[in-house]
Amino acid sequence: MTYRLAYSTNAYTKWPLSRALEDIKAAGFDGAEILADLPHAFPAAVDPRRLAAQIKRLKLGISNVNGNTSLGVDRDRRDPDGFWPSLLDPDPSARALRIDYVKRVIDLARALGGDTICTASGRKPESLSARAATSHLVDSLAEVLAHARKKPAVHVGIEYEPGFFIGNAKALLSLLNAVDHPLLGANLDLGHAHCVKEDLAETIASLGPRIWNIHIEDIKGRVHDHLVPGRGDIDFARVRKALDKARYARWITLEIYPYKDDPDGAGRKALKHLRRFFE
Repeated sequence: MTYRLAYSTNAYTKWPLSRALEDIKAAGFDGAEILADLPHAFPAAVDPRRLAAQIKRLKLGISNVNGNTSLGVDRDRRDPDGFWPSLLDPDPSARALRIDYVKRVIDLARALGGDTICTASGRKPESLSARAATSHLVDSLAEVLAHARKKPAVHVGIEYEPGFFIGNAKALLSLLNAVDHPLLGANLDLGHAHCVKEDLAETIASLGPRIWNIHIEDIKGRVHDHLVPGRGDIDFARVRKALDKARYARWITLEIYPYKDDPDGAGRKALKHLRRFFE
């Protein structure tokens, strides 16, 4: 099986989105993941028709629309990492802001012809109990998924991050079981799984048909730095075997946002390495 390889535009935040897409196509990727945040395609500030026209002209697939960060929601209150507000925020008005943002990300995916978006839980405030955080997150996702099921339906992938409330595969599986919705699944970042000391083959097997998109990068020494594949410790041959066994048939998206000074060069090197395993 030959896998479709995409590149996330979040490596290109020093470049306009239009140039990023041109470079991604020229490098030889099959598709792109669109950053649905500043400075690229924050839903309230982008022209989806113009963006869709460029994507169509370039004949690029859309692997995912990335709604993990939300820097554009409130420039005064945003945190440095961009994950405020969250779906489990104890403040109902903050949760509402995030819910509305994720709905807009879903609408953007529809407008671009994509069928998958991703979001993240964010960190749990110390003052909030795990039970309350879970309740807020489940309730928020119920609103998001009601919007996602409108036609055409859009899959919602939760990406777990080291240190987040949903921070590993076990926590994500528990959430998926609690919500039990056919459109809710995983945006599986293999580097995150490696950082939290998961066996990647076992993680892929456990999430199986609920994986909507794969984020791929390399990791050295369990340190959460998204490296060009080939510069770290991840065994991509074993990953390939696990994906084959799981009959994974969706996108593999390169996510190497630390290479903002030379995203094109880093992407080309990464693609050359990944093609050894996924083509």
